[in-house]
Amino acid sequence: MSELEQKPSDPWKKAQTILVRWREQVQARWEQIPSSVRPLLLASVAVGGMGLVLFVAGLLLLVRATQPAASPSPIGVVGTPSLPVPLRLRVKDTAFQVAPLAVRGGGWPVPRGRGDTAYWMEGTFANLVFGLSDRPETRRLVEGLQEGDILEVEMSAGPALRFQVSGRQQVQPEDTAILSQHRPGLTLLLVGGEPRWAVTASPLLETSPAFLTAGRVPMGLPAQVGPIRLTVVSVEPRWSGPGIPGDFVGVVIRFEIAHTGEEPLAVERFEMNLVDAAGRRYQPTLLEGVPIPSGRIASGSTVEQQVAYLIPRNSAEGILVWRFNPLPGQTMPVEVEFEIPRPTPTPEPEALLQIQIQSAQWMPEEGMLIIRGGIGNPGGQSVTVEATEVELVGPEGQSISLIEASPALPWVIPAGRNLGFELRFALSVPGPTILRIGKERFQIR
Repeated sequence: MSELEQKPSDPWKKAQTILVRWREQVQARWEQIPSSVRPLLLASVAVGGMGLVLFVAGLLLLVRATQPAASPSPIGVVGTPSLPVPLRLRVKDTAFQVAPLAVRGGGWPVPRGRGDTAYWMEGTFANLVFGLSDRPETRRLVEGLQEGDILEVEMSAGPALRFQVSGRQQVQPEDTAILSQHRPGLTLLLVGGEPRWAVTASPLLETSPAFLTAGRVPMGLPAQVGPIRLTVVSVEPRWSGPGIPGDFVGVVIRFEIAHTGEEPLAVERFEMNLVDAAGRRYQPTLLEGVPIPSGRIASGSTVEQQVAYLIPRNSAEGILVWRFNPLPGQTMPVEVEFEIPRPTPTPEPEALLQIQIQSAQWMPEEGMLIIRGGIGNPGGQSVTVEATEVELVGPEGQSISLIEASPALPWVIPAGRNLGFELRFALSVPGPTILRIGKERFQIR
């Protein structure tokens, strides 16, 4: 006898049967719930369902936000505008291609040997800084620059910038003050030697209405404010003198004003305030040879004036702003930025001494080290070297006795004269030592 083949069950009917049983169970449990509680239960179910819907919608938005954005079409792309950068530098008749070069680790590694490239210190825009490799032809070019010579910089956008040479000096590589970005200009460095040549140049701005507007302008640039065309010519600090207390500095500003209006103007009514970096304001004051500006300026006339201020020395650092307004309350003032150059300290006469060691000889039989040399005094007054200023220090830091000095200490070196000397120290075992004469130190091996 064979088994009968089972007929496959209908899945749809099986699902209907399950649903009917589930509905009967739910209805039975619903009837067990008191009628007073049923409305609260229905409200809870509705709120829970709404919360579920909001949760799902928030989840979809979060997933969509984390997906990478589709690449925009090249047409109509709006990017962040970039500043124009220098492309070519022209010095007299010589043109240099400009290559940007960033400062790395506090140094500026200008390559040597490229005579056709000017390296731009990347990020310098107010005071453009360029470096040229120290080659014979570029050295001749830089050393031949004179005040008034024109330097031209071709930019990636806009007109070429023109500068006028204002100075040339030799600076040490660690001198960074010349690279300051507080004022507009151009600095050209001949990099490779020590000290290095540094050429400074000021903007050469054409007389254009675009530049003759009120606002903040650098020195030397004409600015139109109301009926007055103003040009600040120079700023002179006075660190001492009659009427200047010891903890103050006098600031004298020389300027030119041209009256382009119709009615005469009283100069004493002009607003002329000096503002320090902390925002403190100073009024004009009377200094020797510099009266407080006064008088009347007629229409069509041009006059040169100067005004003086007294400010505390500790407020004279950083950027100072001179506010000028011929019609206070009627026109916007013009503001001129500048920095006060610090006074050059007078070196001590000892610091001017030029000391040279000519020979050092160890005498083993006598247990003695003999050092010969010379001292030059290029200063304007005599210098005395005391016995306490001459010392020999051994490899362990011990002081080595001076047996004899010829000529005998102290040494007096007259202004503009030289002195030869011989020093004999008690040294029984040779080794590296340090000779100190004044502030100078020499390693003796």
